[in-house]
Amino acid sequence: MTYRVLRAGAALRLLTYDADQSTFSATAMLGVLHGDSPVSLKHYAQAAIGPAFWLPAVLLPETIAAGSNQAVHALGSSVFEYLGKNPEEAQKFSAAMADLSTPVIREATSVIDVGTAKTVLDVGGAHGAFVSEVVRRNPQLTGSVLELPHVAATVEGEARKRGLKDRISGVAGDFFKAVPAADLYLLKHVLHDWDDASCHSILSNILTSMRSDSRLFIVEMLVTDDGASSSAALMDMAMLFATTGQERDLSQFDTLLTAAGLQRTQTVPIRPPYAVIEAQALI
Repeated sequence: MTYRVLRAGAALRLLTYDADQSTFSATAMLGVLHGDSPVSLKHYAQAAIGPAFWLPAVLLPETIAAGSNQAVHALGSSVFEYLGKNPEEAQKFSAAMADLSTPVIREATSVIDVGTAKTVLDVGGAHGAFVSEVVRRNPQLTGSVLELPHVAATVEGEARKRGLKDRISGVAGDFFKAVPAADLYLLKHVLHDWDDASCHSILSNILTSMRSDSRLFIVEMLVTDDGASSSAALMDMAMLFATTGQERDLSQFDTLLTAAGLQRTQTVPIRPPYAVIEAQALI
């Protein structure tokens, strides 16, 4: 049975097979499934086959027919409620998001000009990987992560591992209710999880807490019609069956921002199909 599984891996070009030696060897493609890879997808692979996403994915035909995702039918609750009740699955999901985010974070932080800002808030920032990198690059900054209580409790431990224990903190809260004030706000891989009405609530709460010179940086995939964003179109399928959200094009982000009283001031393409969208309060 092991041989048959390895043979399948060779068919997928994850392995090579030496018939003379009867041995299998890993290819570079398989390397990304190792945790020590600089672009590791190890945890993403584990989370993708977990019940939080696999079970709703099986109901994709029903989702399309009904016009709404079937996560509650598959899991008994929404995906995020399910993760809140299942810490082990939640840990895999958070690690998976960190896997996907690592190369994107490196590029996003390199194009974010913090100016004279002193404080930065990562809204829905999981364990704080993004804000930690921004703070590490800018010694004048202190950062915080707004997250649900079971996630916020892990932020300071992760900051300690990164050598930032005195500069990063976790804030327990709900971005649908209120967002703390800051000079800079970060929103990475958040808006794509939610429908337009929910996005409006998140963005409106950010606007409410903004100072006159505060800025918002959104990091998301951008969908295009020219086939250049195939990974965004495929990620959109996960949004379709697991959440109420979607991957969006730039005009759709403009619509969300304007409706919430914000305006896009700059868009910087980074690793395709990602972009950093900068916004501030409408003047």
